[in-house]
Amino acid sequence: MQLNVLGRLPIRAAVAATLVITVTAGSRYTAAQAGPTLSPRLTFEVASVKVNPSRTRTPMQWQPGGRFVMGLPIFSLISIGYGVPESRIVGMPEWARTVFFDINAKADRQPSIEERAAYYRGLLEDRFKAVMHTESRELPVYELVLGRDDGRLGPGMRRSDVDCGPVIAAARARAEAGERPALPVQGQRPACGAIGGPTGFIAGAVELSVLVGMLAGGLDRPTIDRTGLTGRFDIDFKSAPMRAAPNAPASDLPSVFTAVQEQLGLRLEPSTAPIPVLVIDRIEMPTED
Repeated sequence: MQLNVLGRLPIRAAVAATLVITVTAGSRYTAAQAGPTLSPRLTFEVASVKVNPSRTRTPMQWQPGGRFVMGLPIFSLISIGYGVPESRIVGMPEWARTVFFDINAKADRQPSIEERAAYYRGLLEDRFKAVMHTESRELPVYELVLGRDDGRLGPGMRRSDVDCGPVIAAARARAEAGERPALPVQGQRPACGAIGGPTGFIAGAVELSVLVGMLAGGLDRPTIDRTGLTGRFDIDFKSAPMRAAPNAPASDLPSVFTAVQEQLGLRLEPSTAPIPVLVIDRIEMPTED
């Protein structure tokens, strides 16, 4: 499975699948301080929602003409729709993680990337009777800080002066037209994006928010950027899986904490902080069409 991320879409990064990120203008892959978004909401003209007992996976995708399809559990729709990682969603029932739904919906036009989450919220509230609110809770976090007194970065992190404007504009235009992203070339550094999996990633000309987001997704804990670094970076990062499968053999790679320090010249420090969370007050299994 591949996942293309355009705009502010928080997701879990350390999964067995390949992860592809194309970073658009102003995007923040995830931010510990960002709060869930409850409004506005937009409504599909028509929407078919059916339980898929075969659990056939269809990635979330927008097609030309404003058609949206997916065949997945709805936790991803909740996470993306309300702009919050799964680890900061309170009260999500188990069926939202395990039951697959086939969704085939049609908007009255081709929405912009920023508008898509509003359609997800509308679908969840209309068909799943979702009621949400936000609150702040003191949670364990990691703070990403400089690892050396002189501020020197490690060998796996280098500043980039690549102009990502044209790359971002082209990627945005293709996404809004409903085109599927091109598959990455194995081992080749993406232009203004990142590709990775459970044991690391390679990035080209990305802002530090992408690194923070990938670490937060793998560690399943909010991660706050305290480095003060700005600009774009080329990154090469390898570590033992941040969430290894049960009974998985021991990895020869360093832990994520060691790798961050030795390869990037940064450090992850445990702390606590008030973090906004999404609280699910009500969500129901939908009535099928």
